[in-house]
Amino acid sequence: MKRGALSRNGIGTVPLILTLVVVLAGILLLYRNWQQEREITKTGTGTTTWTAGSRSAPAFSLKDTNGNIYSSAQLTGKPAAINFFATWCPPCQEEIPGFVEVYNKHKEKGFELIGISLDTDTRENLPGFLMNNKIGYRILFGDLATARAYGGVSALPTTFFVGKDGEIKNVHVGYIDKETFDKEVMKLL
Repeated sequence: MKRGALSRNGIGTVPLILTLVVVLAGILLLYRNWQQEREITKTGTGTTTWTAGSRSAPAFSLKDTNGNIYSSAQLTGKPAAINFFATWCPPCQEEIPGFVEVYNKHKEKGFELIGISLDTDTRENLPGFLMNNKIGYRILFGDLATARAYGGVSALPTTFFVGKDGEIKNVHVGYIDKETFDKEVMKLL
């Protein structure tokens, strides 16, 4: 038997080392995700606030429903809400009428509302969904990279409230009623 080729249990040294490296890499990834989750603390039902001070809203460039590219740079200097949703999501459907009302109420003050659709298999439903819900704010086709950039959007709907300075001021995970949404928008104005 070659020296160092097999351990006493019959496992080769190289496979053993590779297994340990993979396990350690997995532990490191889990630890990093845990650390990111610790940056956010719960402040109430569905609402989260960034505790490590404000965090800049991640940049994105996504196609809108007409095929045009929309860049987050177009939000510079404007208060905005960025809502991750899907057409198949019941709480997403329920909050949209309130979003439409609040958006129409504040759009003249410079408020922007961006809907980022995470529909994949149901993208063809989006035009009818927008028409049926009388959505007049901008809707973009989202992707996994954008959802990850925003902290790995883990539940739908999730709404990020972004100040004029481009910093995320608040995050709401789950359904948000019209009154709560309006209060959050008023804080941004």
